[in-house]
Amino acid sequence: MTTIRLLGSCTIACCSAAFTTLLYNYFHQEETEVLFFYGTLPLCNLHRNITTITTTIQNNECFQCKLSIIIGWLNKSKKTLDICMYMLNHELLSNAIIDAHKRGVSVRLILNEDNLQTTWKMGNIGILKRVNKGKHNENLMHHKFIIIDNKKVILGSMNWTKVSVRANWENVFITNNCELVNPFRQEFQRLWKQFN
Repeated sequence: MTTIRLLGSCTIACCSAAFTTLLYNYFHQEETEVLFFYGTLPLCNLHRNITTITTTIQNNECFQCKLSIIIGWLNKSKKTLDICMYMLNHELLSNAIIDAHKRGVSVRLILNEDNLQTTWKMGNIGILKRVNKGKHNENLMHHKFIIIDNKKVILGSMNWTKVSVRANWENVFITNNCELVNPFRQEFQRLWKQFN
């Protein structure tokens, strides 16, 4: 009788785990995007306001189209936006961050230096900031990642500056894979405490 109960319990546990995995996979759609910025490629016809039947430059090569993807992710933030960025002065990206703050999203910003008008403006409207200063100042805080609602991360080589977006070869990786997001959440928390 004990063996039958044990087998029954194991069967229920296995079915429960399988059902939980099935539900997770059904409701959690993994989203991943990789964007490459290619230096000084021109805008696509859409962003040059040219109406044509065929486009000479595909949207996937246009830096403005890729920038719109990043801004779209920022605009989807509902609760939190944690930004760890070496340099931040791109007007459209900065405006998306400020708009999130105005929507009631809790925005926190970690910077290497706070010597740019855009980041001063963010601090003046109530966005919380921490800056690499004091004993850590001889080393650069060179991270470039953003955590959206503790569920998504945007990371890569790109500083959020006009030069990086328009003139550099850069990469951006966007994902909601929790195994990738969690280490960035932990690193943000560690730096937030360290740069207090």
